Amino acid sequence: MISLALSVQQCDCPLSAASDAHDVAFVTPHWHYDRDRGDLELRVLADATDRTALERALEIVRGHEETTDFDLLAKRGRTGRARLTMGTTDVMGTIVAHGGYLTGPFENVDGSERWEVAFDDDGAAEAALAALDHLEDECELRKRRSLDPETVLEDVHAATIGSTVLDRSRTLTASERETLRLAVEAGYYDVPRSATLGDLADTLEVSDAAVSKALRRAERKLLEPTMAVLESVRRRDRT
Repeated sequence: MISLALSVQQCDCPLSAASDAHDVAFVTPHWHYDRDRGDLELRVLADATDRTALERALEIVRGHEETTDFDLLAKRGRTGRARLTMGTTDVMGTIVAHGGYLTGPFENVDGSERWEVAFDDDGAAEAALAALDHLEDECELRKRRSLDPETVLEDVHAATIGSTVLDRSRTLTASERETLRLAVEAGYYDVPRSATLGDLADTLEVSDAAVSKALRRAERKLLEPTMAVLESVRRRDRT
């Protein structure tokens, strides 16, 4: 299995047209490509600089010639969520024609998209890249790698670690987060250290004990889940 990360600028994509015209970013956490109908159904999350930019961008998506169906599911402030069905763009058609398939969400900013696609073998991937070079759309290969069961499992475990730490980071108090940020930026964790507890305490205008307590609490919240996941990886590697 060959995985490709592409940067794509499509001339015939509603989301690209909208993000090129207005300060809005789109992410599609869910998509489904119907090969029989030749269309792509997306759940789209939009984040704009303000509500006006959001509304104008969504209107471009709604009225685009490639858009066959559009439902605004939610809108709050400068963010929105929608269901979009669109026809097959030239880039998508080329990838599908060579046996390719999507493996991750789209990200669309400033008229440019990031795609994660895969092919079953090198020959199909090479043929698809050659065909993409002949399109009017701009396609840049950012990363290419071969996937086997071992590397895929490593990716799964890495994603697990990342999501676990992210969940625990949300439990940090404002004081813990600020103390940890300052400690990292000031070099408290450097080897050798370029900042001491006293330096951090002076900057935050608190006692050394308060800084030490905030750091220990923050470190415990972040390290406990990380070590639990790493231990499960170690046990798996032993089997």
